[in-house]
Amino acid sequence: MIISRKVFLFFILSTVPIIISINLIFGLFYQSFILNVEKQNFNMIQQQLSSFAIDKQNQFLGSVNDWSHWDDTYGFVSDRNLEYIEENLVPDTFKNLDLNFIIFADSNNEIFQKQYFDFDRNTFIEFPEGFLESLSMLVAEIPLENDAAGIYNIGNQFYFFATSPTTDSAKAKPPNGKMITGRLIDQNIIANLEKNLGCSIDSMESIDGGNANVENQTVALKSYTYSSDNQSIHAELSILNSLEHQPDVILSLTAARTTYINGMKSIPFFSMFNTIIMALLFFIIYKELSKHLTKPFVRVIEDVQEIEFTENKTSRIVEKDKYEFLFLRRTINKMLEKIEGEQNKVRNSEERLYSTLVSVGDGVITIGTDSRIQLINPIAQQLTGWSQKEAFGRRAEEVFRIFNEFTREQVESPVSQVFRHKKIVQLSNHTVLISKDGTERPIEDTAAPIKDTRGAIIGCVLVFKDVSEKKEKQKYIEYLSYHDQLTGLYNRRFFEEEIRRLDAARNLPISFVYADINGLKIMNDAFGHEKGDEMIKQVAELIKKECRADDIFARTGGDEFILLLPKTDPNMANRIIERIKKAVKRISIMNISLSISFGWATKTSGEQDIEEILKNAEDLMYQRKILSNHSKRSIIIKSILNALLVKNEWEEAHSRRVSELCEMIGKAYGLEDDEVRELRLAGTLHDIGKIALDDDILNKTDKLTESDWAKIKKHPETGYRILGTSSEFYNISEYVLAHHEKWDGTGYPIGLKESAIPLKARMISIADAYDAMTCDRPYRKAFSSEEAVDQIRRNAGTQFDPDVAKVFVEKVLGINW
Repeated sequence: MIISRKVFLFFILSTVPIIISINLIFGLFYQSFILNVEKQNFNMIQQQLSSFAIDKQNQFLGSVNDWSHWDDTYGFVSDRNLEYIEENLVPDTFKNLDLNFIIFADSNNEIFQKQYFDFDRNTFIEFPEGFLESLSMLVAEIPLENDAAGIYNIGNQFYFFATSPTTDSAKAKPPNGKMITGRLIDQNIIANLEKNLGCSIDSMESIDGGNANVENQTVALKSYTYSSDNQSIHAELSILNSLEHQPDVILSLTAARTTYINGMKSIPFFSMFNTIIMALLFFIIYKELSKHLTKPFVRVIEDVQEIEFTENKTSRIVEKDKYEFLFLRRTINKMLEKIEGEQNKVRNSEERLYSTLVSVGDGVITIGTDSRIQLINPIAQQLTGWSQKEAFGRRAEEVFRIFNEFTREQVESPVSQVFRHKKIVQLSNHTVLISKDGTERPIEDTAAPIKDTRGAIIGCVLVFKDVSEKKEKQKYIEYLSYHDQLTGLYNRRFFEEEIRRLDAARNLPISFVYADINGLKIMNDAFGHEKGDEMIKQVAELIKKECRADDIFARTGGDEFILLLPKTDPNMANRIIERIKKAVKRISIMNISLSISFGWATKTSGEQDIEEILKNAEDLMYQRKILSNHSKRSIIIKSILNALLVKNEWEEAHSRRVSELCEMIGKAYGLEDDEVRELRLAGTLHDIGKIALDDDILNKTDKLTESDWAKIKKHPETGYRILGTSSEFYNISEYVLAHHEKWDGTGYPIGLKESAIPLKARMISIADAYDAMTCDRPYRKAFSSEEAVDQIRRNAGTQFDPDVAKVFVEKVLGINW
């Protein structure tokens, strides 16, 4: 019943303001609408009056134009014959044209013919008093050649006025005068106008201040007011004229506010009707809501209040009613089922939590607020040496004994810190747990408060684990941070720290030796990085054997090493270097002897800058490396070529034959002796890049795969890199790089075309191709010389330079082209 009353009170309190608001809003809106309609009606009156004035103006101006541009009228103004007057200026003309007067004036504005017709008497009469004087002033203001029309006060009466210059019909002759017409605005016209406008015209007056700049007469609103009883509208409308010194015409109008009065009378009836309808509507809504919402909701509440909760089971409510309330009842029952499920989950969770604590991989100890142990899981039992039975009820400090591994002092129990600070506490590094049997283990530990739902601390949980393995990994990581992975030597980081540590007077004199492996880049290009790494490791092992126990030996770059020799003068440093040099001569890789450049310097006093000493040693090493690079690189390159020839017998014979063919082509082409020698050497070295290929590709008897060809196509670039390191072979490297380019630009590795390919490379290309075709290969038989020449002829201009090909066939082989 309480809900029903609240709903009823809500409907009452909400209905009344809504009804009042709707009535007020409608009243204001409707009043505004009526005023807008009234304004529009008056605008229509203004527009109708404007149209009336313009239509009349056009009517009389049209009539005077018809007459003034008539040849007879033009002749009458010139000779003033009486026949024109007798035939045309008769009463019927005035009636037909709806005119009160017709006046003719000459070019000097002198009136010579005038007639005034009275419609009431149906006869001509004298002009009203003062009419002609006013008219003369008006006419004098209008230029001879201009038309004019409007409403003007002439002789204290208002007329529709129109004038036009008299001309011949062709307007070939200049105007010789004016024709002036007009119509009195009498009561009949005013009555018809009032009927059409739906309002009364109270007065018609003139006002000074003509508007000479207005091209077309219009009607402008001058004032707009309501009567004191709010029953009518009074307005003044100004009819503007186009003559500068002529006054405007003011019409005073009175219009009844019929629309406004009738509209405002209807508002109370609407408000009453709206109030009744809205009250009835809200009452119906209330009854329906009470029937379909309030009462079923009350029944649901009563049924919910009867629900019984037991430890293992909760009762349900009856699923009755319809629609939403049936859904609500079902939802309540589902919620009750969910509550039961959640209760079961909580019980199961408690059991799982206990199982988890028991089986978790870290040691877990739970402690009560009295600092005594309640639970210790198997891992914690294993690490502490205490069983659950032995540990239960003992103080945490007795079971969980921890010390600092360096100071051997006992560490404050994290349990005490948790209860004191009421937050999570972590053990500092270097904490050691001592078990019951005295075993020590490094551990990591976290202690956290256990809180109830209100946030009160009800205990503490201690989680810890053995980090012995982690410590070992950290040591290994520290080792890697100070050692080179390839050689196991110290790295630059360690070396720089040692310099700062050993830079002291007790270690003087201190010597530094820079060592750099010569030709490592060539070895990498020729044999691959694995062989290069093997060279680095051999050098590292060799130098390490020659060092003393206190010497610091580090690898600081790809092929660079540094020796730090404490308490070592220059003579001793030199003897150590000589021992290393002798040892280096005893080893080789791929039949290539190793070579190392050394540079050294010694700090003998504390005033010397150790960085400057290091730089001096490095500079000396680079100087010696530069001096020895030329000859050593050439030797290495020749050793690589020998290794290739040993590696593949066919390559040895092929290189020799190509070299000889190149020499013959150069001579036939007319090259200088030096160029012929260079070309011969290029022919010998053209396939040196194949040293980087695997033996199974070089000696393959089956057809080469796409993968094999992709590797083979890299040998010009490899040869270019190997030869380019030596000034002796630098020029040859360009020919070796391009000897597989084709005349039409389809070759490799760059795709050079025609003259962009070096001449000697084009010569090597033909010699290489001819020898390859005329020799047996593992995967095919040799071509005859004629067959090979035929191939060269067909590919001249595509694969081969046509000029070089022709010289080769004709002058070297002695065969007609």
